[in-house]
Amino acid sequence: MVVKEYEKARKLGLKEVRKHTNCGKYPYLPVLDDLLEHVDIIKEQNLGLVEIPLNQIMGTKSRGRTNAFSSNFMPVLENDTEFAIKWMNLYQSHLNEGIRDPIQAYEFMNCFYIREGNKRVSVMKYFHADSILGNVIRLVPKKDGTKQSEIYYEFLEFYRLTNINYVNFSELGCYQVLLKHVDSSMDIWTLEKRKDFKACFDRFSIIFEEQKLNRYSLTNADAFLIYLDYYGYENILTKTQKELKNEILKLQEDFDCFPDHRKVNLKMNADSFKSGGVIRNNLKLSIAKLKIAFLYEKTPQTSKWTYSHDLGRQAISQEYGSRVETYPYYNIQTSFDGINAMEEAIHKGCTLIFTTTPRMLNACMSISVKYPNIKILNCSLNTCYGHIKTYYGRLYEAKFLLGIIAGIIDHSGRIGYLADYPIYGSIANINAFALGVQMVNPEAKVYLHWFTEKEKNAEMELKADQISVVSGYDSMIPNSDHIRFGLYDFHHQEESPVALTLWNWQIFYSKVIQSILNNTWKKEKLKPGEAINYWWGMNAGVIDILLSSRLPYGIRHLVESLKGSIQNRILYPFSGEIYAQDHILKNRDGNKMTAQDIMTMDWLADNVVGNIPLKKELTGEAKILLEVQGIRKEDRSRL
Repeated sequence: MVVKEYEKARKLGLKEVRKHTNCGKYPYLPVLDDLLEHVDIIKEQNLGLVEIPLNQIMGTKSRGRTNAFSSNFMPVLENDTEFAIKWMNLYQSHLNEGIRDPIQAYEFMNCFYIREGNKRVSVMKYFHADSILGNVIRLVPKKDGTKQSEIYYEFLEFYRLTNINYVNFSELGCYQVLLKHVDSSMDIWTLEKRKDFKACFDRFSIIFEEQKLNRYSLTNADAFLIYLDYYGYENILTKTQKELKNEILKLQEDFDCFPDHRKVNLKMNADSFKSGGVIRNNLKLSIAKLKIAFLYEKTPQTSKWTYSHDLGRQAISQEYGSRVETYPYYNIQTSFDGINAMEEAIHKGCTLIFTTTPRMLNACMSISVKYPNIKILNCSLNTCYGHIKTYYGRLYEAKFLLGIIAGIIDHSGRIGYLADYPIYGSIANINAFALGVQMVNPEAKVYLHWFTEKEKNAEMELKADQISVVSGYDSMIPNSDHIRFGLYDFHHQEESPVALTLWNWQIFYSKVIQSILNNTWKKEKLKPGEAINYWWGMNAGVIDILLSSRLPYGIRHLVESLKGSIQNRILYPFSGEIYAQDHILKNRDGNKMTAQDIMTMDWLADNVVGNIPLKKELTGEAKILLEVQGIRKEDRSRL
C-alpha cells in the first residue's frame, strides 16, 4: 500500500516536471541560496516555532536534494532508492501517529525555504495538509523601492501586530485596511482574536475556492478585503454557509476587475438624463409616489455643505409636490449610522437614496449588495464601485473664473487661496484658480494654505504673506456672521465677497428624479466592469458663480462671456501649455487635459506657492476623508 502511494506521489511529481520542461521552466525546487545571490539581507530574525502554511513553502535552502523533488514538492526518484524508502516510512509514520518533529526553514519575502525536512513537507503536501510546524529564521532584505518590497514591509508590520503569516496581498496599503476592518485600535492581537480571524478567513477562502473564483489574478486575501469593504467583518461567523456563499457570489464582477477595479465612466453632462421633457402632474406616470432619503453628515445649521444639499432637497420637494416624499437624515457620523439610516429609509418605502459625503461610501456599499433594487447615489468623485453611482460637480470651472477676477483686481501680486481637503477634485480647483490668475496677471503668485492642517492658522499665515485678495470658503456658513467666503478683499473684513461659487444640487436631483418617474433610469445600464460617476459642470447648471455689483461692469461682462464659453464647450480651463511647480510641463500647447487627469491631479501649478499636505499633517476629520478620497494612493485605505 505504501509503495502504491509513493508511486502516486511520484507520478504527480513527474507530471509537474514534464509540464515545466515543456514550458521552458526549471522543473525542480527553487533554491534560496541562488535567489539571495544579489540580495542585500539586512537582518536575520529568529521567529521560533511557527505554523507554516504549506502553500507558502516554495523551495529548499540549498541545492542538496533539489532534484529529488519536482517544483510542487512531489518525489521523482525511483521507489527502490534510499530516498523513496525514507519517504514511505514518513508516510506510514504520519498515518500511525502524525509527523511531529518540526522542520527547519528560512522565511524570505513571506515564502519559506526548507533547510531540514524536505521529505516531511513532501508527505504533508501529498496529504493536502494546510500547514506544518517549523522553526523559522526570517531573512529581511533591504528595501529596494519595488512594489513587492513595499508590500513585504507592510506585511512585517502586520505580522508584528497579529503573528499571522497566511494572509498575502498583491497591492499596497491592504494590510493596514485589513487591520482597521478587524480592530481599529491597531493593538497587538490576542490569541482569541487570531483564532476568530482564522475561522473567518478560512470560511471565506473555502467558499471562494470552491466556486473557482480564485481563477483571477487576486489572492484569497485580496478577495477577502473586497468582501469586507461591502459586508464588514463583525458577523461572518454568525452567517450560514448559504448566506456567506450568496454574498461572495454577488461580488464576482468586483473580483473580475481586480486589480484595476472598475473602469470609471465619467458622465460629464446631463445628456444621459434626457427624458422627453419636464414632468407635469397631469402626465400618466408609472410610479405613483417616489420616496427619497437624503443622508447628511452634519446639519444645515452647522455645515455649509449640508446646507447646500438640503436646499436641493427642499427645492425638489416643492418642484414635484405630491409626486415625491423626502426623508432627511442628519448627523450620520459613522458607517454604522449610515447603514441604520438606510435600513430605516428602505423600511419606510424609499427606493432612491442620496448620501451626500464620501465618508458614507462603505455604508452605501453594504446596503447596495443587500438591496440591489434600491438606487443609491453617493456624492463623491472617482469612485469605482458598480453597485452604486456617484455624483459631483466640476467646481474647477467656477474657480477658474474666480482666478481671473482675482488676477484683475489684485495689485500686490500676492493672492491667497484657502483649501480644505487634498481629495479628488480639490487640486483641480486650486490649479484652475491659479491658471485663471495667470491668464490675466502672469507675474502674480497664489499662496496656498489649508484649513485642515494641524496647528496652523491659515488667516494668520495670509497676513504674514501680505495677501490682498483671497479665495476662501466656497459658501457662507449657515447662521454665521462670518462674511469671509468666496473671493474677498483680505483687508476689508466688513465687505461681502466680490464673487463666489454656487452649487445648484436641485438640478442634479431633479434630473435623477425625472428619469425615474419617466421610467428612463433603467436605460443607462452599467457595462461589465464599469462604474458610473456623474461629474457635471456649468453647462448643466450644477455649478455657477455669483458676481457682486461692486465689481466694475467691464469685469462682470468679461466673466459672463467666459462663463458662456465654458458652458458652450469653447473654453477649457485646462488647455494649452500648463506647467507644474519646478517648471515641469504637464500639458502641451494645443492639447486639452483629459477629465481623468483633471480629476486625479496630484501636482500644483507653477504659480502656486505652497504644497499638498501629507495625511499625518492634517486634522482627524480630514484624515478620515482622505482614507476614501485622498489623491495619494498611500493615503487611501482602499485597494
